[in-house]
Formats: sequence, structure tokens, C-alpha cells
Amino acid sequence: MATPTNYNKSRVGLLIVISGPAAAGKTTIGREIAARRNRAIHIDGDFIQGLIVTGSIKMDVPPPPGALDQLRLRFQAALAVANLYRDAGFDAIISDNLFEEEAHRFIQSAISSHPSRLIHFVMLNPSVEAIWERYNQRPEGGYTASLTPEVLKDAVERTARVGLWLDTSHLTAGQTAEQVLERLDQAEVRPEAPTAGSNGRPSRRP
Repeated sequence: MATPTNYNKSRVGLLIVISGPAAAGKTTIGREIAARRNRAIHIDGDFIQGLIVTGSIKMDVPPPPGALDQLRLRFQAALAVANLYRDAGFDAIISDNLFEEEAHRFIQSAISSHPSRLIHFVMLNPSVEAIWERYNQRPEGGYTASLTPEVLKDAVERTARVGLWLDTSHLTAGQTAEQVLERLDQAEVRPEAPTAGSNGRPSRRP
């Protein structure tokens, strides 16, 4: 039986990572981007978490015991699946909650797994008002009494500004996907690029 890497050994697929607060539209936009590529998969962090039948621990503030370990485990799983398909010639789009030090750790892991290949990091950064409006239209979980849009928005602002940051407050999913693909070069994160600002604050672009 042929292994997956026999599909297209001449091309390693792109890796596009979509982050942002819950209700920012990461999953929808990730699928939109994948649908616009010739060969692509979309990996949703919430779907990976949903693979846990028993023992799943939801994230909150502060994180319950074991929650951060499970979050990092799903990041590792997403990257492993992405690299498997990338080696077979597929572009891989990951959507998940990557902020602050966890974003830094993930980017470093992605670079280490394919040192000669760039990764593309996109932060969806709508206003708090836009997040609340979208969340109230489809309350599907993701926020709690202590884990609020304001809390995640603050986490976004403490994340190093690498890659492409988009204020999507007034953009549809389709428009956002177009923006990402048109500006993909701006989303590149090179191995030498800083992924953490001083004192945990983001590195600001001029």
C-alpha cells in the first residue's frame, strides 16, 4: 500500500495558522481559506479537543488543573496532522486559540518541525464589541464568567506582533479569507523573527 507521502513528494504544503478570540470566526475563515486552495485541509482545535470522550478539561481563568496540558496536547496534535499532510503536498490551515507564550511556543515548534519552510501566522483582531455581537448571535460556548471577550482581547494584545494582524470587525468570512490569501507574504514568520516582546508585551511594527 502506498504511503501518504507518495501523493506529491515534490511540494511541501503551506502552513497557515489562524488565531483570535473565541467568536472571531477562526473556524469559518480557516475553512474558507482551505476551500480556496487546490489541495488543502483545515484543522480545528475545538474538533481535536472534542476527540476526547472522557476526561476533557475546559479552559477557564485561572486554568483548571490539567487544562493547559490538554491545550498544549491539542496544539501538538494539530501540528502533527498538519505536517503529515504538508509532506503529502497539502496546504494545512490550523485554527485555534494561540496567544502570548503559547503562540510563541507553537511558532517555535512549527519552525523546528520544518526548519527550511516558512509558516504563516494570522491573528484575527476584531473589536470587543464585534466579538460580543457575533457571540450573542450564536452562543456555542467558549466564554465563561471569568473567561470573557475582554480577557481574551487583552491576551491578544500581549501576543508578539508577528505575521499578519487583521481587524475583522467589519469583514465577512469571505472577505477575511481573501485578505489573508492576498497578503500571505505579510503573514510569513521566518526563523529569525522575534516571537516574544520584552516583558511579555508585543513587538510593535513601525
